[in-house]
Amino acid sequence: MRSLIARAGRLAVAIALVASTALTLSPTVHSIPGSSTDVGWTQLGLSNQLELVGVERTADVQFPVPPGVTATRLTGRIGSVIDTPGRVDILDREGTFLGSIPIPPGIDSVPFAVDISRSKVVDNVTRVRFALRGRGDDRTDSCTSMPAVTLTELRTTYSGEAELPRTVADFLPGYLERITVALGPDPGPDEQQAALTLVAQLTRLYRPIPVRIAITTDINLGTARAGVAQRTIVVRRGDTAGISVDRAGTPEASLVITGTGDELERQVSIFADRRFELAQTPDASVDSTSAEVQTASYTATFGQLGMAAESSVLGMSMLYLGFDATSFAVGSIDNARIRLMANHTPVVSGDASVLVRSGGAVVASHRLDESGLLDLSFDVPREAVSSSTGFSLELRYNPQQACAPLTDRITFVVDPRSTVSVDPGNANRGGFPVLPMAFSPDFDVSVDRPENLRFASQAINLMGQQTTTTLRPRLIGLTEASQRGTGWLMVGPSEDLATAGVAPPMLSTGTNVNVEGVPVTDIDIKGPLGVVQAFTHNDRVVLALDAGDDPELLDESLEYVWRLENRWATLTGDTIATGSAGTTVNLALVAGGPILPQPDFADGWKWWIWLTVSVGAVAAIAVCWIVICRLWRRRGRTGGS
Repeated sequence: MRSLIARAGRLAVAIALVASTALTLSPTVHSIPGSSTDVGWTQLGLSNQLELVGVERTADVQFPVPPGVTATRLTGRIGSVIDTPGRVDILDREGTFLGSIPIPPGIDSVPFAVDISRSKVVDNVTRVRFALRGRGDDRTDSCTSMPAVTLTELRTTYSGEAELPRTVADFLPGYLERITVALGPDPGPDEQQAALTLVAQLTRLYRPIPVRIAITTDINLGTARAGVAQRTIVVRRGDTAGISVDRAGTPEASLVITGTGDELERQVSIFADRRFELAQTPDASVDSTSAEVQTASYTATFGQLGMAAESSVLGMSMLYLGFDATSFAVGSIDNARIRLMANHTPVVSGDASVLVRSGGAVVASHRLDESGLLDLSFDVPREAVSSSTGFSLELRYNPQQACAPLTDRITFVVDPRSTVSVDPGNANRGGFPVLPMAFSPDFDVSVDRPENLRFASQAINLMGQQTTTTLRPRLIGLTEASQRGTGWLMVGPSEDLATAGVAPPMLSTGTNVNVEGVPVTDIDIKGPLGVVQAFTHNDRVVLALDAGDDPELLDESLEYVWRLENRWATLTGDTIATGSAGTTVNLALVAGGPILPQPDFADGWKWWIWLTVSVGAVAAIAVCWIVICRLWRRRGRTGGS
């Protein structure tokens, strides 16, 4: 699938490939058994629902197939709002028949599965065509209800096999489920920084395949076998900077990155894309690198953002468009202006119009006329601006002729020269919906102790799966981070935030929890909490992770996010917390607001749009006053007891 933006940063890398003399490669190829996973279409940048209206109507859908991976199966459910005899055929881009889905009788919805492994892949993209086939249908005008079939819960199964790694090039195959980045029990700042950068780069490398990537300081966890779909990468200090495969060709193989100071992060730069496949030897080193940092842009075309849509209209048709706010590399935004240009069939008779909605509100409308051109400007409502910002086009065409033939249609095509212009700021919805927008591309990370790097890496991995931009975490101390203005990922007790003059929506001290919102409450919950919070402080967004006295509860809170179809984008509000019973609660205490019902999906609906409709705004917080009040209340309780 075509990338929505130019790759963030080009790295000029000189790779010194060093032939290993210590390892004799056997001509025998040792393979790891294949593995597979189902990926929902929303995660692939598509709607998970597709509607076919009218016999012989078709819809083409394309989705990514990364190198080394096969798209083997298409699954979902099929149903119809009216009794529609017939079937839906599935073909590839060259018209090769892949399978057929019988339409169930009546209006029942039933599951289906079709083998699409024979679909041709071009430029890492496969395209399938859905065609509605009827039986004995001779209706040719628009006065009779046309057959309509809906496919829902669409998912693609990816599978892949990998040889046991023997070289740097084959260590990371196209499909993996998990990558563990292993550090020693006492990693230095350079090792920690290199590991965080590696997590961000590998997440971008594998997107949209949802690979779990996490850091561990547990040596035992860092020696996992090179199993069905998992790999271990070790980052450690070493006198010689380089990358090597340890125990190559065995199930215990690991990739070892060594160096000191900036050398470690320089070695990691080889994973900016799949250029590491040039290193077809057991050892390599990156001798130099120069990064061309992605510059902020306040205006981009639809073509640059990957926004495209078209429709053939008779009656009413819906189109959905949206953009990834991280593409602009300006951090959080609070305003978006759209100039929508389109070409359509000239309307010389009959009535045609377009109505634009965003955030549940009508933002523009226009009559389509004989010119065949549309040039329309509008603002996205501020409360609808989030990391995933979208809008819908309601197209209507009513022919002048009564009971017009089904061929009397107009075609509407969005012009890729249309533009989106944004203004940076935090006067938006706030809370979880601004992730990862507020962290793109640069943000600060502070961790109270090295073993908690695993929580920071999980948060970065989750955010990276929602953006087309490679995130760039910067590890610094808490005091310095609290005084800066960029996005901040903080791992540690919420009391440390209070000490730094930052007031989160929920502040924990032992088993006592102070909860903001209406009303403000102090609660003794008689147990630990694992808390994740996203809030605004001094015009910057803070993502705070607090493990309390039980780190497993914070693991469960992050696992809760992982299980959601669209990760952070599925969440509302600004707080999730898991208590001692293991139940995770999602709260909107100060920001993040509830989400209104969504419009119907249609082909081309991007995954970052479907949670864009929202209400709510960020309430202003007098941070210092809150912190003082909380501390005063605690001192009062302590004195009373």
